[in-house]
Amino acid sequence: MPSRTPLTRLQSILKRSGDPARQAVAILELAPDLPDAAIDMMDAALDGADPLLQVAIMDAYFEMTGDNYHQQDLESILDKARSMGDDGEQLYMAARIALGHITGLSADRLDEWGDGQLEITATAQRRRRARRRGRPSVVDEITIIIHGTWAADGTWWRPGGDFFEFTRTELGRDDLYGKADQFKWSGKNKDRKRRQAGIALDKWLRDHPAREVNVFGHSHGANVAMLATHQGLRMDRLIMLSPPVRRDYFANWSNVGQAYNIQASFDPVVAIAHGGQWFRNSHVIEKKLEASGHSASHEPPVWRREKIAEFVSIPW
Repeated sequence: MPSRTPLTRLQSILKRSGDPARQAVAILELAPDLPDAAIDMMDAALDGADPLLQVAIMDAYFEMTGDNYHQQDLESILDKARSMGDDGEQLYMAARIALGHITGLSADRLDEWGDGQLEITATAQRRRRARRRGRPSVVDEITIIIHGTWAADGTWWRPGGDFFEFTRTELGRDDLYGKADQFKWSGKNKDRKRRQAGIALDKWLRDHPAREVNVFGHSHGANVAMLATHQGLRMDRLIMLSPPVRRDYFANWSNVGQAYNIQASFDPVVAIAHGGQWFRNSHVIEKKLEASGHSASHEPPVWRREKIAEFVSIPW
């Protein structure tokens, strides 16, 4: 019988019913060995899970990624645990430890989980963090597409989708990234989610290093890309497709080689998103399309008809 992998062990833990405390500790002990493929599995398990298990999943997510994505969720759980009095003591301690990891605040240990037989100490925490990942190899070029709000489950930006395949074939970007770990974000219409996505994008590109980085970002996906530049991300070209232009999302322009802004002739979605259409500064080259609608800027027929490739100087 083949040995069980960390991913299959995680799957078994998440399917198991019983003591959430034991499940939580098992997940935390497993976290250093989990591959990135475990993230979607953990995200799916969060909904409806026992709060103690939710805390462990969020803590494991931070252990794997270094991303503070769940900090506010943990703070909410901590507040809930405080209101529960003695009944919430275990949950309070777990959430406090997890927040300690994310914020760097001291939290020596979680005294007891469940029946008191399981303990996470500062020594165990250091042991879990002892893993060192191999340094990824650097490629010459990488091109990525970042979807916008509510489009995380869309198809146009994925392999097989119309704009993905158009970019890869007709635009000649055979470096367009479309593997299973293709970057995506929640797509939720919240400022906090966009800022978290900017942090995640910076990390994703550090894990997929390239000498030349080109980014197509639609709607708030373009704003996610701009926010990532404040984390130190450098990109050679940023092609923004119908972004809601907001000054609080402006890039660190010193980290962007060339930026383009492509807008429809009429786009009510941009206005609804509390943004404008135009940057009107020297950092961004701008084009107004004849086509209207929020999705027009990523529709291949519009690109062909309005010669957008020439506008962004493709081929690069």
